[in-house]
Amino acid sequence: MAVRDVFAGILRKKDPHGALRKTLRTLDGKLSDEEAVLLYELATRVREGVIVEVGSYRGKSTIALALGSIAGAGAAVYAIEPHESFTGPLGGEFGPQDRVVFFRQVLEAECAETVRLVNLSSEVLAPGWKTPVGLLWIDGDHGLEGTRRDAECWLPHLLPGSLVAFHDTLDETLGPHRVVGELCDGKDYELVRRLNTTAVLRKKA
Repeated sequence: MAVRDVFAGILRKKDPHGALRKTLRTLDGKLSDEEAVLLYELATRVREGVIVEVGSYRGKSTIALALGSIAGAGAAVYAIEPHESFTGPLGGEFGPQDRVVFFRQVLEAECAETVRLVNLSSEVLAPGWKTPVGLLWIDGDHGLEGTRRDAECWLPHLLPGSLVAFHDTLDETLGPHRVVGELCDGKDYELVRRLNTTAVLRKKA
């Protein structure tokens, strides 16, 4: 069974931990299967605007978002990922080699027509961005400065009432933990869900 067919049946079967998890194990990426299912479900609900992902790595989260979108209203998924050589705060090595795997996995998942890979950083792309964002997934540079930069670049484009999800929010030494805390302490965002290391916030109307 094709990856796309498995994802499309998730909501009907109400079995996010069976066939879907088996399929997710075939995808190369750092996102847990449970969190990929969450992204899929969030993407199915996007009815206005596009989906923007900051930090795609090898495309596991991209595929979850794209196949969820296909099962929903068909919002375009923009994957913002420079794919340049980079060492993360925890020592992870990333680079152009990940782009090759990204393309292969997106093609095999039959969602290439929904995904738009943009090999630019947030601060280069976001100032000229014109399309409203209906769902935002931030999983890029996990340093405090990098996470704040991504949030400051993309949150102004998020539609009122829409969701933003951050990955790796539990480690207090990393940027996502601090930025989520700052947003929740403000008046514009509220925490609506946590799953593993992912926090989902809603932009208040």
